[in-house]
Amino acid sequence: MKHWLKNIASWQIGKTLYLSVVFSWDVARAAKMAREHKGTVIVGGPAAMLNREAFDGVAAVRDTCQEAEPILFHNPLASYSSRGCPNKCPFCAVPKIEGELRETPSFRPAPLMCDNNFLATSRGHQIRVVDRLTQFAAVDFNQGLDARLFTPEAADNLGRLKLHARFAFDHPSQETAVADAIELCRERTSKHISVYVLFGYKDTPTEAVERMEWVRARDAMPVAMRYQPLDATERNAFYPEQHAHGWTQHDLKRVHRYYSRLNWLGHIPFADYNVAHEELFT
Repeated sequence: MKHWLKNIASWQIGKTLYLSVVFSWDVARAAKMAREHKGTVIVGGPAAMLNREAFDGVAAVRDTCQEAEPILFHNPLASYSSRGCPNKCPFCAVPKIEGELRETPSFRPAPLMCDNNFLATSRGHQIRVVDRLTQFAAVDFNQGLDARLFTPEAADNLGRLKLHARFAFDHPSQETAVADAIELCRERTSKHISVYVLFGYKDTPTEAVERMEWVRARDAMPVAMRYQPLDATERNAFYPEQHAHGWTQHDLKRVHRYYSRLNWLGHIPFADYNVAHEELFT
């Protein structure tokens, strides 16, 4: 279920080329593909929606595709039951490209659900979705569940699935909500719990590591999510140039490298890895 394309998805129907662009650092290459194609080009995806001007004169930018379901080209096991999100997180592209939350009653069930905020949908929708997902041996709400909306009712409903539960811990102010969600999830839903931890965005290296270790202390798996500006032209190239929060490129790489490899490095305390990393990479 984790085999995402992580690239530009492309397919052709007749002489029309379709491109789905997820990441902003792929926009220039997608525009080049459009220019070189001998025929009509239609482009979509989050990065294309945020960078429409890059395709002026070479492709039509659409927010929907009637001819095919683009997500199938990124991962054939993935689907959505809703789009949009009521939250307005400044680091997230969803409110800018998808707008307000809306439910999709006739969604295609799949074991990998990519709703941006499933728990913000209505109670009735959540029950209907889970009813249709019980056919799968395992289910993953890949974009994460909002810990602040993870009520006992939601926990019991999702507990009808063999679920990989994911939450997000983007800021220290969410600590109580995430702690409560982890405990409730373990009791009533699933013991397979991951927590997305955003770092490099208005935090310090020390604060980022503290949040990662806080998650580990609760027997959950932190998933290191390095902050990427919405207009980044190169992956993992950004760091706070003003150094107001103490980050360097070296720190960002070190934190990401360690917490993305906990299956191999988890037996080594971060402090020990930190010393070894300094010796190897400086």
